[in-house]
Amino acid sequence: MATRDFEQLATTAAERDALAALRQATGAVNGPMERHCLRVRLMAAELALRREWQLDHEILTVASILHDIGLYPSVSRGGVYTADGAALARRLLTTHGWETVRINVCADAVDRHHDVRSQLSHGAEVEALRMADLADVSGGLVSFGLQRAWVRELTRDVPRRGLGAELAREVGRALRERPLTLPRIFLRH
Repeated sequence: MATRDFEQLATTAAERDALAALRQATGAVNGPMERHCLRVRLMAAELALRREWQLDHEILTVASILHDIGLYPSVSRGGVYTADGAALARRLLTTHGWETVRINVCADAVDRHHDVRSQLSHGAEVEALRMADLADVSGGLVSFGLQRAWVRELTRDVPRRGLGAELAREVGRALRERPLTLPRIFLRH
């Protein structure tokens, strides 16, 4: 596994700005959430490769970085955290001159990453991110065909250390401050 952090992967201005936004929201460089986002990005690319899906890797990288950013108070608009993250993606990518179609795919990937059903009709990046997030959060129990050895190597290179505590803290905060946010994630608007 060659890529161990986003410094190697985030090469475009949009990717670097998304990474800066995540680091500002979390208050950490290479913290648990950033490592989760990196594992999700790498898993999503691997899942797409195995399925021979064509990806826009810049969309996938930005969406992977921003997919959980709406959990953090500095980004939250008081709504469903996935929609808050998607709104941030739209604002950020507009400043980079992205075409509306690309912005929509990226925002959909952020907003739909907890959907229960396939999101392939919204774009390969959307579905790959959805699958990869579930694979990572489940610790590889839900693998969508990823090889166990590959997942073990990834988690060795990009450790899960601290992710459970970070998610518990931020999801707990979201439940206290926005009690309807989590049920609404699973109900498509």
